[in-house]
Amino acid sequence: MDSLRDVLFFLPDLDGGGAQRTVVNLANRLPRERYRATIAAVRCDGPMREWLDDEIELVDLNAGRIRHALWPLRRVLKERGPDILFSTILDANIVAVAATQALITRPQLVLRETNSLRARGDIGPLRRQLIRWAYARADALVALSHGVGRELAADFSLTSARLHKIWNPVDLAVVRQYAAEGAPALEPFDGVTLVAAGRLHCQKGFDILIRALGALNRPDLRLIVLGDGDEALALHELVRTLGLSKNVLFPGFIENPYPWIAAADLFVLSSRWEGFGHVLVEAMACGTAVLSTNCPHGPADIVEHDVDGRLVVSEDEAALAEAISQLADSPELRARFVAAGMAKVERFDAACIAEEYALLFDDLLSSTGVAA
Repeated sequence: MDSLRDVLFFLPDLDGGGAQRTVVNLANRLPRERYRATIAAVRCDGPMREWLDDEIELVDLNAGRIRHALWPLRRVLKERGPDILFSTILDANIVAVAATQALITRPQLVLRETNSLRARGDIGPLRRQLIRWAYARADALVALSHGVGRELAADFSLTSARLHKIWNPVDLAVVRQYAAEGAPALEPFDGVTLVAAGRLHCQKGFDILIRALGALNRPDLRLIVLGDGDEALALHELVRTLGLSKNVLFPGFIENPYPWIAAADLFVLSSRWEGFGHVLVEAMACGTAVLSTNCPHGPADIVEHDVDGRLVVSEDEAALAEAISQLADSPELRARFVAAGMAKVERFDAACIAEEYALLFDDLLSSTGVAA
């Protein structure tokens, strides 16, 4: 008799976002003597597909959009009868809960909240009611940081028995392997190189970062912004307006950003809000000093101020500019941050975090009488 328990991970796609990286890392690192991982995706395209271990089955729901995935996902649940259904990303979580309703054999439902819902500007009354309905039906809800957990408990009346704080899993060995694949082809620059990465979206605060750089008026600073998104044109225009075209580069989405991060003198996260700040851990693993806004929520779970990185007030261009200037002028401080950061990131390694999830799954299944 097959003693492995089945975990079905539900994702919109396999793009290079933090949620997708988390699920791929988790699926790859779940203890295989106890769990068998499968990923069901609305669309199976995206660069993270190449990161999946060969043993992980990928089910294409071929639904096009998340809201069209309800019935294809429900069909997969009926056919396969997984022990655990794991979903992340807000709209996917709502669809996952809806797909499990009135099933004869219902999986244990684990939802992961990736962001501060209070900080988002797109949660209207109807959507909030859908979130409340969905999260009330989860067997376990995972928050990425202490701050997100506190918000969820207060805003949706979640008990501590169902709410769990588990950090993002980062496959440190893979990050370091990819970082060593070769430095990016860049024009020689006699100065300090900053790098930032993420979707070009209001959340990430790249406009704040660019304005902070403009306020410094230092030609010895170069900023490289990795990523693409809806704000690309506006950010390019802001750079032109501030006269920074020679000092701010937009290479676009880079499938392997780690050589770029490793080659930089300083990684900057300028977000208005986060759920965790996955890329901060990756930058530390690459051996790059980090500077981050202390936004809600996550960076303060990762960075200890002036020990292994620096935290500044969120949405404060002057504070960010001052910190950039100070760190640019202090290679000794950056080196101290690098050494401390390299030691700290071990606690976020995918194998450690995957075991935390496995223990959560064990508890859920034991409560239903299913041996894990």
